[in-house]
Amino acid sequence: MIIPIASCVLRFFALSTFLLAASTSIASSPGNSAAPTTIRVVMDNNYPPYVFKGDQGQLKGITVDQWNLWEKRTGIRVELTGTDWSDAQRRMDAGEFDVIDTIFRNEKREKRYDFTKPYAVIPVPLFFHKDISGISGPDDARGFMVAAKAGGNVLDVLRKHGVTNIVEYPSYEKIIEAAHDGKVKVFTVDRPPALYHLNKMGIQDQFRETAPLYNGEFRRAVPKGRNDLLAMVEKGFADITPAEYRAIDKKWLGIPISASPYVRYVGYSALVIAALVAGLLVWLRLLKRAVSRKTRELSGSEERFRSIMSLSPDIISIIGKDGAFEYNSPSAERIHGYAQDEMLGLTPLDLAHPEDRERVDRVFKELLKNPEKIANVQYRYRNKDGSYTWVEWCACNQLSNPHINGIIAISRNIEDRKRVESERLKLEQQLLHAQKLESLGVLAGGIAHDFNNILMTIMGNADLALMRITPESTAVENLRRIENAAAQAADLAKQMLAYSGKGKFVVEYINVNSLLTEMLHMLEVSISKSAVLRLNLAKDLPRVEADTTQMRQIIMNLIINASEAIGDTSGVIAVTTGCMDCDAGYLKDTWLDEDITAGPYVYLEIADTGCGMDKETLAKIFDPFFTTKFTGRGLGMAAVLGILRGHKGAIKIYTEPGKGTTFKILLPADSRPAEPAGHDSGRNDWHGAGKVLLVDDDETILGIGSEMLEELGFSTTTARDGMEAVALFKETPDIAFVILDLTMPHMNGEQCFRELRRIRPDVKVIMSSGYNEQEVTQKFAGKGLAGFIQKPYRLSALQEALRNINAE
Repeated sequence: MIIPIASCVLRFFALSTFLLAASTSIASSPGNSAAPTTIRVVMDNNYPPYVFKGDQGQLKGITVDQWNLWEKRTGIRVELTGTDWSDAQRRMDAGEFDVIDTIFRNEKREKRYDFTKPYAVIPVPLFFHKDISGISGPDDARGFMVAAKAGGNVLDVLRKHGVTNIVEYPSYEKIIEAAHDGKVKVFTVDRPPALYHLNKMGIQDQFRETAPLYNGEFRRAVPKGRNDLLAMVEKGFADITPAEYRAIDKKWLGIPISASPYVRYVGYSALVIAALVAGLLVWLRLLKRAVSRKTRELSGSEERFRSIMSLSPDIISIIGKDGAFEYNSPSAERIHGYAQDEMLGLTPLDLAHPEDRERVDRVFKELLKNPEKIANVQYRYRNKDGSYTWVEWCACNQLSNPHINGIIAISRNIEDRKRVESERLKLEQQLLHAQKLESLGVLAGGIAHDFNNILMTIMGNADLALMRITPESTAVENLRRIENAAAQAADLAKQMLAYSGKGKFVVEYINVNSLLTEMLHMLEVSISKSAVLRLNLAKDLPRVEADTTQMRQIIMNLIINASEAIGDTSGVIAVTTGCMDCDAGYLKDTWLDEDITAGPYVYLEIADTGCGMDKETLAKIFDPFFTTKFTGRGLGMAAVLGILRGHKGAIKIYTEPGKGTTFKILLPADSRPAEPAGHDSGRNDWHGAGKVLLVDDDETILGIGSEMLEELGFSTTTARDGMEAVALFKETPDIAFVILDLTMPHMNGEQCFRELRRIRPDVKVIMSSGYNEQEVTQKFAGKGLAGFIQKPYRLSALQEALRNINAE
């Protein structure tokens, strides 16, 4: 009798630990409507001892009896429905029921339901066949087929731990039946129904269980926002007395068998003791055999574990609660150089880069705070030689697992991935910068074109006024100032064209050394008094194909920037020239490397001993209107970049805060001789005769252009666009030549030129544009264009262009 008594007592205490008392009070929601006469409740139909079907199909169990008492307390009729769990959730979401019972709360469900307080704690372990060893938790189940109930909370837990081979069954009974038939070897079932079905089918000795994956809490839930219904449900259960709850528990969990008087059982005591001694001897013998067998299995398992760890390219570590390493796989020595004993006692923070320690510490604390979370972090890991290697750290908290009692971390070497990411990011930044320059270049070119039309009017009128007044007039000085201001504005327009990459106006073969020598005096007076300018010019420097004015602009911008970087302190600005062969690898790290090729380059290096630049400043240095001064110079450095792009050159920058900056300009070298100097422009009193067709969409250009042509002895007829010009040309056979604007509405200069050539193939056309000569003449190469004049042009430039046409 004693053995059955002990068995019943143990069973009672094992089951009774899963229950919690229902909450005793609930705050009513404001604005409750009248109480309903009937409430519809759905629940799992196969969860003994809480709810299951009897022989006649009726629902019974702890939860059913509690709802029956609730009905008596509230006077509200309860319609109980039991069905498969996934079907119960679907039908609840469809609005068929008011309350769902036997439900665990999780983040997904909190979006749909409001929950009561928990009334029972349910352990949820993994069960595995006794022939399988080495499963102590969900991470060990990876690779196995794991059976679980459809719609259960445990599905999310398994997937978080990397278990993907999951087969879903409609009920716990079906899972145990599959285990009985040998269809599944690993499954997860809430412990109370698992024990019930395992014992019912007589296979309880064939399976083992792990520590709980988690402890679920049985609650009741109502649709989100139904505070009135939630308060009514909780109020009804709060009115049930503790004694009534205990009575229900005793009904389904049983009660301990009361001990009879000692005298009644004294006769059995000796027999029991003798049986216990005999059983103990047999048990010890069997235990010895089992221990020996398990020891062999454990040794083999440990050997397999060590083999796997030694072959793994990743570092597998076990970290204690104090953060210190307790184990590291052999990969740690291969990757970082540390032997196993050298790392024991160290922490990840000890080996993390100083800039990454705060991030690693935050992740470690988050693991301790949220044991179910799997943490990921990338940081730099210090090697034994003092260098650092980028690793990706993935860790999970297994402190509650008695077989591990630590945090498992897997570290992977991602140095190659980081390098690829860095190169990709650099390419993206270069592409973004190129796109930004292209967009702003189009804008700058358009503005310069319109700006040149305005300057044309100013400069032309100033020229005509100076010719028509006496030198003794007091207005002469004012007109000279207008001319100077217009010339400065024209230079600004050239900067804008240079920024757009279209500022290569007058190209010739120049010697950079000669250019620097000519500019020396101007450079010396432009820099700070505390700065010393030194020239280090290479001998026999090859010439480059470039525009002299733009090269002066680059040199002046960089020299003044160097002077301002030195400031009021003493410093040196060193200007060095030379020639070098540049391969693709060297050119890869330059600004504007997309259009340049390997080969010989002339370099111009301007170095200062000033304040230098940080990474943030360097990244923005070529942005338009960016400056570190109180007042900036607008397109200064942006124009430098545009000019170099137009010359197929590049620039390298070396800088360090507090140690100065070096700009290295690279220009393609050319060994061909320089072009001969232009011929003398001749006398300024040249005049012509004949009729000129002046075509431009700007009225002011037509006005001032006509006056300038008439001043030179020509008669003028004008057209506002290409279509009007073609019509006038057909009607006027005595037109000597045409001055044609390139950019016009309706019909542009290029289209108009083709139409004029169809009418009269020998027509002489001078193209006029704010863009540079090379860009325009390349479009009309071999098409018979008579000449080009760039806006804004002065009377002398127009005179020169017309005289050249008459001379042909």
